[in-house]
Amino acid sequence: MYKMQNHLKLHLILFSILVFIFGCNSSDLSKKEEKLSEENIDYSAAEVDYINIRSSNTGSKNTYTKNILIPLEKIDGCDYVVKGKIEYIKNGAVVATVDFGDGECDDIATKTVDGKKYTFNLGGKGKSSRYKKNILMPLVKIDGCDYIVEGKIEYIKNGAVVATVDFGDGQ
Repeated sequence: MYKMQNHLKLHLILFSILVFIFGCNSSDLSKKEEKLSEENIDYSAAEVDYINIRSSNTGSKNTYTKNILIPLEKIDGCDYVVKGKIEYIKNGAVVATVDFGDGECDDIATKTVDGKKYTFNLGGKGKSSRYKKNILMPLVKIDGCDYIVEGKIEYIKNGAVVATVDFGDGQ
């Protein structure tokens, strides 16, 4: 009975996340770039698990793009992305980077925003969670939508992946 309740809770959480993702992005799911205005990008270096980009969808000259500088690698026997680097660019300037490391199997990544580096864990287990979570792709939140619009997290229990949540690609 207890296992069934946990599975039901997990399914309800995943369903809710999917509803919110598609609700925020229902206006145009085929867009390739998120339009931003200059004053609406958050350059702060707050220590959170996501990069916040404020969106007003104005003007084609103000866009944010994501470049994968070093392909992301995940090796057998390791729960985390062990190597790779992504940069986020706005108006030709790099506004944030996420570096997953040099191939060592640890849960450490580095986020650089406005020249300041912050180290964060890719995995963890919340106080109320029975699942370990791994951040596979950085989470991005856009103002105007109350939910994360880009990123990927997997949930692990007893060494096995039990769920993966893909928040999309920012569209």
